[in-house]
Amino acid sequence: MRTAIICLLSLAPAAAAAQSVIASGGDFQSNSEAAVSYTIGEPVIATASGSPGILTQGFQQPWVDINTVLDEPSAGPEMSVYPNPVRHTLHLAIGQDPSGERYALYDAAGKLITDARIGSSITDIDMESYASGSYHLRVLSNDGSPLRTFKISLTR
Repeated sequence: MRTAIICLLSLAPAAAAAQSVIASGGDFQSNSEAAVSYTIGEPVIATASGSPGILTQGFQQPWVDINTVLDEPSAGPEMSVYPNPVRHTLHLAIGQDPSGERYALYDAAGKLITDARIGSSITDIDMESYASGSYHLRVLSNDGSPLRTFKISLTR
């Protein structure tokens, strides 16, 4: 009997160290270039780094910061985009009547997705046909010089 108790007590630390996750949620997302699977509530247990960036396994990341405006112009009209992150329609608001400004939407790889002339103080951009991911919306003046660039996150 004493031997059985000693064996059980010696195995207890191994059982206590086993990893388990009681998750409240999670998901799997993929596109043509990458796939991400995550579990909400998973503890951070590993970090991988490389040339494109750093990936830390787990959900709560204290360093995550979402920035909308990438570069501030020295002069030009007030502009904003909303909602960001976007699901269906992105609204580009310009603080004056447009005078020939254009916008260009680029995917994360820098490929031009669409461009058009800004026709009113609020321009709607349909994002329905695009895959979830990061995009850059560049607003150009009538002479083609960049006025502002926004980082857009499209989620489904």
